Amino acid sequence: MAGYKSPVKRWLMAVVLVGLVTGCAVPVAGQPAPGPTSSAAGAEPEVVRWVNNFCGVAKYMVASGGVSFDQTQAQADPVQAKKSVSDSLGRVVDVLNVVLHDLDELTPAPVPAADTAVEVISEPLTRARDKFASAKSAVDAAPEMTVDLFSTVIQDMTEAVTVMNEAVEKMAVVSLPDEFRDAADQAENCAG
Repeated sequence: MAGYKSPVKRWLMAVVLVGLVTGCAVPVAGQPAPGPTSSAAGAEPEVVRWVNNFCGVAKYMVASGGVSFDQTQAQADPVQAKKSVSDSLGRVVDVLNVVLHDLDELTPAPVPAADTAVEVISEPLTRARDKFASAKSAVDAAPEMTVDLFSTVIQDMTEAVTVMNEAVEKMAVVSLPDEFRDAADQAENCAG
């Protein structure tokens, strides 16, 4: 492994951040290693555009936040808790739908090797989205929010975050082709 590359690091941060804000994150061992610096003058515009969009999807995911709610609210006002939980889960599902759509738009990449990074991210995010959607469906189908239902929701969310952590682990061994890493320096969405 050559180390974490800027666009890949941004995706790792996005996945970890969504996991953390759900309150169910599982720590992942390891330290990011600095990537090599590049002296390339400039990447092809098509590659820069692709990398900019790739980082833009990660930025959107980070900016969109996650879902959080308090179990004590379910006991205090089950009607309001049900609506709040359903709305929060719906927002996460909507964000993941946009992310998955935008990732799909990145394929095929200008260089086929970059498609692997999209696949590595998309597969677990699809499974996570499906778990969040399952939790939302359970909430919406229930007449009221109960402690048992809340436990089911937390279980689905924990499974979703576990799947997202799998994506982090997979991203640790994936790196974009050199020309894509070089293009990250020229891509506005990859800055910072």
